Parts: sequence; structure tokens; C-alpha cells
Amino acid sequence: MEYTLIQIVHLLCATLFIGVVFFELVILEGIRKSMPDDTMAAVETGLIGRVKYIMPWVVGTLFLSGIALAYHYFKDLADPLSSSFHVLLMIKIALALSVLVHFVTALRSGVNGCMESTRFKYTHLSVAIHMLFIVILAKLMFVVHW
Repeated sequence: MEYTLIQIVHLLCATLFIGVVFFELVILEGIRKSMPDDTMAAVETGLIGRVKYIMPWVVGTLFLSGIALAYHYFKDLADPLSSSFHVLLMIKIALALSVLVHFVTALRSGVNGCMESTRFKYTHLSVAIHMLFIVILAKLMFVVHW
């Protein structure tokens, strides 16, 4: 039951995180050209302020629950090439660590006031691609066997 609860928390946090990233990438970037620059800057400032408050908790819980889930397979990870599941899990962990680096870097840039629109866009695009692969790997881990 505990493992299932951790899975549910992990999935909810992942859904929220991915949803926010895709909202910012698809919706905000989609309206950028139709909005005046000062309005878009105000929206980004407001969004960054809210993200700085909520997302560290979401990402922290996402990573802690991910660590708890990976711990379940810790003994098996001593030989990460022993099965397709372990190979895909290791790739997923590497991508997740990259997302964490992106997130911390973006958060620091937002706090320091140096997150300009272009950087905002490309950071979100990179994270979205990473997250897409993580979701695909999460499914493939349980269906691909070699």
C-alpha cells in the first residue's frame, strides 16, 4: 500500500509539473505575438512569482517520491544493465536529474531577474522534451523486455 501511495503522489506531482511546463510553453508562447510587450512582461513576472512559491514544493515532492520509488529497486540497480527495466530506469533518472538542473537554474534566474523571454522559452522547451521522454520511458519500463 505504501508503494502505491508513493506512486500516486509521484504521478500527481509529475502531472502538475508537466502541466505547468506545457501551459507556459504552448499557451503563453502562443499568445506572445498578440500581446503588447509590457503586458507579456507583466504576465511573466506574475507567473514567475507564483512559480517560485508553488513549484519548489511540487518538484521537491516529485523528486523525493521518485527517490522512494527508485529505492524499491536499489539492490537491482547495482547492475543497471541487467535488464531493460533497469536500463530505462537509469535513463529516466538521468533525464530527471537534467530537469532538476534546468529547474534550479531557471528558479535562480527568476529570483535574480535575469530570466528574459528567450531564455524562458528555450528552458521550457528543453524541460518539456525531457519530460516527454520521461513519461514515455515510464511506460516502456513495464512493457519492453530484452
